[in-house]
Amino acid sequence: MRLFVLSFVLSALPCVALAADRVETSVGVAEILPLGPFDTDALYLADEAVDLPQAADHLDIAAQDGDVLLILLASGGTGCPKQWVYVDAGSEPVWVSDMFGTCHDDGKALVTERGIEVISPATEPGQSGDVRYWLVGHELHEELGPPKSLGFTQVAEWQGQHPKLLVNDPAWEGRFLATVGPVGLLDLRALFEQASLLEWQGDWLVASGCKTDACGSLEGALAMSRDGHAMVAVIDRSEFEPPAGLRFYGDAQNQPLPQAIIQVFVDHTE
Repeated sequence: MRLFVLSFVLSALPCVALAADRVETSVGVAEILPLGPFDTDALYLADEAVDLPQAADHLDIAAQDGDVLLILLASGGTGCPKQWVYVDAGSEPVWVSDMFGTCHDDGKALVTERGIEVISPATEPGQSGDVRYWLVGHELHEELGPPKSLGFTQVAEWQGQHPKLLVNDPAWEGRFLATVGPVGLLDLRALFEQASLLEWQGDWLVASGCKTDACGSLEGALAMSRDGHAMVAVIDRSEFEPPAGLRFYGDAQNQPLPQAIIQVFVDHTE
């Protein structure tokens, strides 16, 4: 029988915002405890520290399937917002998988016929859709799903959405190719690993973002006019993310640029 870290059974629904720090296993209690003065968390099993692949600001026990635990490793700032490891508490010695995930803050744990899965938006340039991870024995499997569309046709429908979903939406690919071109679209797909949600600045719907672990090396912004007739993007690459320099894509149709776009130019000159 599968036990999930909730006070009720979620069945095959996403395990969202569980924030569990203590569960029972066949070999003792697994719990998350603060690690001394270092402002990080550690995983303990039967009062013994478990050696995880990397230190993280915050750990959660995201889900449990018997003695198999899914551990969320979260870091703030320019670190990866979400990475994951599987831990088999019943193995001797305790088995820990390699760290995995797309480093995206929309990653989620789910329960399926495969057991505990992680689904996370693809973040590699040119990829669209979700990447799924699951465990068979002690073998980690990874699969990139097909591109998917949210079905939006109007700019205003994207308000409050993550820009990664927009630039990867197959129904909007033609519009991006016609406006910013194939190179601009690839740049945008690489950009929005960490990003603000799409919000209005005047008559422009805008989002700013950067590459995870490289916010100082790759940053930029995207803006679309309310009527959909204008789209602009600016990408700033440092010498560590060639080709270096500032790139501007699209056409503002003689409209004043929004602050999000201007700010990238300002940051470039500082």
